[in-house]
Amino acid sequence: MRFVLASRNAHKLAEYRAILASHEVEPMPTGVELPPEGVTSFEANAREKAEALARALAGSRRSAAEPAGAAAERLVVIADDSGIEVAALGGAPGVTSARYAGREGDDAANNERLLAELAGLAALSDRPGEPGQGDESADSSAEPDRAARFVCVIAFVVDGAAGSQAVRGEWPGVIAAAPRGAAGFGYDPLFVPAGLQVTVAEMTDADKNLQSHRARAARALLARLADDPPP
Repeated sequence: MRFVLASRNAHKLAEYRAILASHEVEPMPTGVELPPEGVTSFEANAREKAEALARALAGSRRSAAEPAGAAAERLVVIADDSGIEVAALGGAPGVTSARYAGREGDDAANNERLLAELAGLAALSDRPGEPGQGDESADSSAEPDRAARFVCVIAFVVDGAAGSQAVRGEWPGVIAAAPRGAAGFGYDPLFVPAGLQVTVAEMTDADKNLQSHRARAARALLARLADDPPP
């Protein structure tokens, strides 16, 4: 199959090309503008991007001259929205993961803010209880829940379809006390997958692309397309 990814992010494109290695994956053409990401949900953002790119591609192909009788090329447009959800922060950063510290894509600042937020919760738990609280006073040894999960929702539009569909992948783990590793991007230096002792930034690309939230969502995508292949 031929996929067109609604992104020009080099890291994301490389991951999809590795995960979908038996298929062709292209970045979206220059000149295409995607809608800004909202804060409603990963799925809503992914669907809006996939549908916007599908419309743009359909328009460009209609305007292109084709030989008489030529069969239209079939493709699948894909878009994802992904991020990290931390239990102690009520699911934050969530859909604002890429701009958690204010500026889009500032990985170092985003990681710093996430650790600062958890440190702030730890400081609150260290405060002595108010008079009269008795056994309900805060436990000075309490630490905030560091459980977290990476989430990826892939929305896709099969060429000729009226709307998008969506699949989801989740990767559970915990937040490390400090960044470790030099590989990957985003929150990879802080995320320790369940059952492992290393952060994602300490994993090889091959291992990450077998286990990640994006890989899990991509496998769900291929399974969905196998059940209902493009015409």
